[in-house]
Amino acid sequence: MKKKLLVFHPSLAPYRIDLFNGLNEAFESNFYIFRRNLLSQKFDTSKLEAQLNFKPKYLTFGLELRHKHRMIRFGYLHKILKHKPDIIICSEYNILTFYITLFTKLFFPGTEVYTLCDDSIDVANKSPVFRRLGRYISLMILDGIILGNEYAEEWYNKNFPDIKTVVSPIIQKEERILSILNNAQTISDEYINQYNLEDKTILLFVGRLVEVKNLNFLLEVFSSYVSAKKNVVLILVGDGEKKSELIDLVRKLKIEENVIFAGRYENEALYAWYRIADYFILPSTSETFGAVVNESLIAGVPVMCSSLAGASCLINEKNGKIFNPFDKEELLSVFNESLKRKKTVTTNLVIEDSLMPYTFSQRIKELVLFLKHDNFDK
Repeated sequence: MKKKLLVFHPSLAPYRIDLFNGLNEAFESNFYIFRRNLLSQKFDTSKLEAQLNFKPKYLTFGLELRHKHRMIRFGYLHKILKHKPDIIICSEYNILTFYITLFTKLFFPGTEVYTLCDDSIDVANKSPVFRRLGRYISLMILDGIILGNEYAEEWYNKNFPDIKTVVSPIIQKEERILSILNNAQTISDEYINQYNLEDKTILLFVGRLVEVKNLNFLLEVFSSYVSAKKNVVLILVGDGEKKSELIDLVRKLKIEENVIFAGRYENEALYAWYRIADYFILPSTSETFGAVVNESLIAGVPVMCSSLAGASCLINEKNGKIFNPFDKEELLSVFNESLKRKKTVTTNLVIEDSLMPYTFSQRIKELVLFLKHDNFDK
């Protein structure tokens, strides 16, 4: 008989689909979502739900607090009473996680409670006082933490040696991503023709156009590089509050012919860009993980990754470069070394082999074994 799992999570996102499906296959599961969409960006919820192998339930009754978009939800304790789970998974170190854990330990002492924590080392070190306090109190009663990368796990093992940890990176199922990539071929061809990209070297960014993505820094370094390399194009896929400022900076740097603001896309329209790219870049000054790094590597696209992004744990000497997101000379050196690699951008592109250091199947198996206590050796 499968163990009963109860999951409370803030919202659905594309990069959580495979994790939730994997957990649902391994356990008798119930998923409760607190928001119908992310606060930072909006996805087509109906398309996300169509990819799930279960029907999520929404627990949206409650309060939204202005301070850092915190929320209070009502009814979650009733769900614990109703389902009587063997395992509960919460998210981060918020007040909901604390109340869920405390209630469970008082009334269902046999139930184990874990939290899904996306901390990078940088985020863990720089946590504000109230989050540190919440983390300290929560770790006194939680049964374990599910972390997003090995570097964060090392940090937690050093600073909180008594808490059990497992790494479950924000990665996706290769077969599903490759299927979307294959379906995107026609769209890729359209992009190549629309933006005249044939025979160009393509550097790709995908994400929100916001301060922490460090795109001013990227554009300034890129302008130095393309002053002598005119056949290179930087494509920025996404939208956000910094877009107008970034467009003005591109004009000021006189690199309009080398930078494309493509807009925001989802599904095949998004993955079509990965088919075209020679290199992907994530220059963030703060990034808990960065699911786009996993998507790029699955598509066979090497990644230049900020050392402050949790996804830097995916990068090795064979699949990309890690750089300091405050050091312009270092990134320029990475450009000079890395952008020599080029695939021929033309129609009917073939998807290259995955550059991921491990697969989703390997990591979901480790997580399930950890939760079940089945032959899992830390």
